[in-house]
Amino acid sequence: MLALHPKAVWHAFRSEHFAFICTSIYLLLEYLKPEQAYPIFGILPFLRLAVLVALAGFFLDKQAKLARSPLNWLILLFLLQCALSSWYAYDSEYSFSRLNIITNWVIVFFLISGIVNSERRLFLFLLVYFLANFKMSQFGIFSWARRGFGFASWGITGAGWFRNSGELGLEMSVFFAYTLCFALFLRRYWTGWIKWLMYFLPISAFGCVIASSSRGAIIGVVGVLLYLSFFSKKRVRAWIACAVALYLGYLIMPSQFLARFHTAGEDPTSLSRIAYWAKAHEMLSQHPYFGVGYYNWYPYYRDHYFDPSLYWRVEQAHNTYLQMGAELGFPGLGIFLTMVLVSFVINAKSARLAKRDGFEFLRALALAMNAAGAGLVLGSAFLTAFFLPNYWIHFALTVCLQVAVRKKIEAADRAAGGSTTLPAAGGQAYRVGSLHR
Repeated sequence: MLALHPKAVWHAFRSEHFAFICTSIYLLLEYLKPEQAYPIFGILPFLRLAVLVALAGFFLDKQAKLARSPLNWLILLFLLQCALSSWYAYDSEYSFSRLNIITNWVIVFFLISGIVNSERRLFLFLLVYFLANFKMSQFGIFSWARRGFGFASWGITGAGWFRNSGELGLEMSVFFAYTLCFALFLRRYWTGWIKWLMYFLPISAFGCVIASSSRGAIIGVVGVLLYLSFFSKKRVRAWIACAVALYLGYLIMPSQFLARFHTAGEDPTSLSRIAYWAKAHEMLSQHPYFGVGYYNWYPYYRDHYFDPSLYWRVEQAHNTYLQMGAELGFPGLGIFLTMVLVSFVINAKSARLAKRDGFEFLRALALAMNAAGAGLVLGSAFLTAFFLPNYWIHFALTVCLQVAVRKKIEAADRAAGGSTTLPAAGGQAYRVGSLHR
């Protein structure tokens, strides 16, 4: 499995419960939105069907079980704040018409954290996540290559949630964190073309971030590299590697993109975003408890601040935290920031517990989770991302990792008092150092 042999991976997928398979299919469909490129996928609502079948399978899968985690209660509190904010919103009808967005993410959070609850399932689910992101990263980097690695004001675009270049760049910074940690910890298992393919994943993600022409995404990658360098055992070597990576990025970055950093705070884009941030702070100050309303940034800004002479349409605030505060008030922002902090603490604990032989995958993922979290937190200060998949999948994977680490430690402790081989589901056996079923 860790060697990524196609036959072994395919056999593992086929042997899983249909609830897990449908959850994996959902992830692919949610990230790639194939119906936007291939009309045949629009014949049926495949995305909704995948969720419904996975929900039905949750109650039939004997392995599926809701995990105990503080994130469970925090995410429900956040949903409650969104509902209350909708009730007291500037435009309640507009809020309630979009309440299904956060409701869907809450359902997805519990669905993933309840079904992907073993090391083996987590590994397979990460492979699906990698596949979805690699589809976007390879398209992005080859699109950039076709234009001669030059600059384009629109950057590159993805599909669905990542149609905007900024959102795509932020997701690629997260993908970069995962794939880089996997290369650092698991490369000894890879051979042949698989090794070179897995090395290409972080390269494609890094190139895609540059091609996106998003300063926020670049800051996200810097956050990933800084986090990994600070938590490396060989810190000096890590700092040098980090500096080399950033310097190479600087060399291949188009001159027009570099100029955007030199004019930051003075160019029209920066000035418009500073104005958005000021208005968001004003909304938060005037509506501290429930904000102007869940998803009410657009209608409220349009009716109170919009000036068509400055720009032809209302944009997002380009700051996750200020826009969230403006829409949901201090309680909503506080709950969300608490979820982010709790996820860091849980992943750090998982990383510490996974410092054992045979836990390489779990340790790599734990480190990647917090590196990706650092990139998300920094990049989100310049992008609006709280209704995108990034955070909600991140929170779900945090719980999945916590459960997988705990289960494998319990299995290892039991094995320490007896045989090193334990019975697995279906009468098969697994070694403690292998992927725990």
